[in-house]
Amino acid sequence: MKKISRRDLLRLALGGGILAGGAVAYKQTESVGLAKWARWMLRGQMARVTPATRVALAAAPSYDADLASAVRAIWRDANGPDLQNATVVIKPNLVDFVPGRPCYTMPQVTKALIHFLRAEMRVKKIIVGEGMTFRRDPHAILFETGYRDMLAQADVEYVDLNYDDLVKIPLRGGYAKMDSLFMARTVAEADALISVPKLKTHHWTKISASVKNLFGIVPGAKYGFPKNTLHMRGIDAFLAELLDSLPTPKRFALVDGIVGLQGDGPLFGTAVPSGVLVGGSDFLAVDATCARLMGMEPAAIEILTFMAWAGLGQIDSNKIELRGAALDALRQNFELAPPL
Repeated sequence: MKKISRRDLLRLALGGGILAGGAVAYKQTESVGLAKWARWMLRGQMARVTPATRVALAAAPSYDADLASAVRAIWRDANGPDLQNATVVIKPNLVDFVPGRPCYTMPQVTKALIHFLRAEMRVKKIIVGEGMTFRRDPHAILFETGYRDMLAQADVEYVDLNYDDLVKIPLRGGYAKMDSLFMARTVAEADALISVPKLKTHHWTKISASVKNLFGIVPGAKYGFPKNTLHMRGIDAFLAELLDSLPTPKRFALVDGIVGLQGDGPLFGTAVPSGVLVGGSDFLAVDATCARLMGMEPAAIEILTFMAWAGLGQIDSNKIELRGAALDALRQNFELAPPL
């Protein structure tokens, strides 16, 4: 009998509703055992009856706009966590520098966030960290993207998460059939993690936003470049593990969509001037909102539907309370990345 692919299974789950989705997912994951499957099913059901989560949008027409005010409004509207006296790791997307391609988080967004955290949250310490997927010279990329000068002016430490000390953390989900994972100590021991991705398309996940950005907290020195040993676990399942098992007690996502990237993502696509920042504590809800801003339906994006089924966050528009700027006024139809 021909084995059903994960893609086909998730399509069946979408078409058949909640119960059919559970049955299909069990067929795909039965080797992990009934207990874990039942826990995923229960969490997914509970997520559908919990109160709505907040996601905030702020219009920002350019990187010269008052981004500090935009960050402040997003944090307020999305009920961002209190980070007073916290050690905070900011994780931008610095995957690479490709001239003329908006594939990385712009330093102006990270700078505005640093200013907000210091002036209004009064955090204890800020660290900017990234573990680039490819084997690149991080000093060159920091220079080319403008981060070297920005971090020096802001007096903020940068940590290469690919070569940081390692901490072994337990994985709670079982989605990728792994019991534990080595993670950068800087992230594992922080009080808070803020994911600051670039809004863009991606060959494997359709969109790249706050959840996909988590891949950079996994050390390449341990798992290789471009971390293919983890990709082979199934990128949706592995990212579900990361999201479910983050050791940082507080988290927030702030998405740089001022100029997004469409088409040949995550590196070689073309610019889309979307003029928006998106923020919230529920990474899945933030990414579902980003999908809608890009003219996509979250229910058609496998990584989002899988995580929602497992109860890792909200993607249903009825369960996401939008605050701030109007989504419809900022929506753009992004060109999808061609499949590999």
